[in-house]
Amino acid sequence: MRRAAIAVLLPLAACEAEPEPSLCAWTDHEHNPLIEPPGEEYLVGDPAVLLPAESPDGRWHLFANSLLGIHRWTSDDGVDWALTEEQVVGAGAWRPFVLLDGGTYHLFYEKFLDFTRSEIRARTSPDLGTWSEPVTVLQPELDWEQETNATIGNPFVIEREGEYWLYYSATGSFLEDTGFYEPRYIGLARASEPLGPYTREPEPLLGPDAADPWRNHGAGSMKLFDETVDGRLVAFNNGIYEADGTTGSAIRVLESDNGLQWETVCDGQPILAPTGLGWKAAFVYAFDSVRWEDEVRLYFNARDGWEVGTERIGMASAHWPPAD
Repeated sequence: MRRAAIAVLLPLAACEAEPEPSLCAWTDHEHNPLIEPPGEEYLVGDPAVLLPAESPDGRWHLFANSLLGIHRWTSDDGVDWALTEEQVVGAGAWRPFVLLDGGTYHLFYEKFLDFTRSEIRARTSPDLGTWSEPVTVLQPELDWEQETNATIGNPFVIEREGEYWLYYSATGSFLEDTGFYEPRYIGLARASEPLGPYTREPEPLLGPDAADPWRNHGAGSMKLFDETVDGRLVAFNNGIYEADGTTGSAIRVLESDNGLQWETVCDGQPILAPTGLGWKAAFVYAFDSVRWEDEVRLYFNARDGWEVGTERIGMASAHWPPAD
């Protein structure tokens, strides 16, 4: 497991000064955004985070992509980040996720073959310094994975019930006010080994829902949190939506009994949404969640415009003490 799954604490006693534990109440870090695009670029996104206990040097590590590929940052506290490697994977590599399994790091990512075709690849490393040659893990095959374009990405892998569950995004919904596609469906594939071969569910788990104002245009991406709430699985999801001719993306909390059927919690409202101004004016995008002491940290990227915009990475936290 990437991080051990544990049960949730009961609510804090009313006499304590600390806030009530809640995955519906989040606070943006006061120094947001924490990471700017490298060099002269205008985009950095899709963070994947390793805790100090998970890394070979006892530091925080964060992988994210720019237009030129996947890079790595390190930090002593998860707040102040320094760019360590200009390029871990070259141009065309997006949306990384890192799974630590049996002492081996598996870097999953979406590899674009051209503007309308992509697949999920992976590289492995014993130390985050030397990496294997890439292998292809999943390609678009089903009809719904190729509905508008043949793209498959946003990988998230978790070990569950003796298997590896790979949640992924597929095909795209075109956003006219930005000029690019955002993921339309979320699917699931399972395997006995991290690199597969994977057997996928025949139908998507999530897709556009005209009745859902926060996911009426696309399902975006989804990543599970490594702790359960009252025995239920927890996930974060950034749906793609359109309202009054303007598109956006916001992050919500989902829960499930089996990892297949998901429902929104927090009264269906986003925990992080566009503000209309500032660095997250237009879109709040993909993310990774980690446990850090008495809080859950959600690292995410946001965009400050539509057709023209800069994307940066920030962090928000929720009070959520670990179980005994």
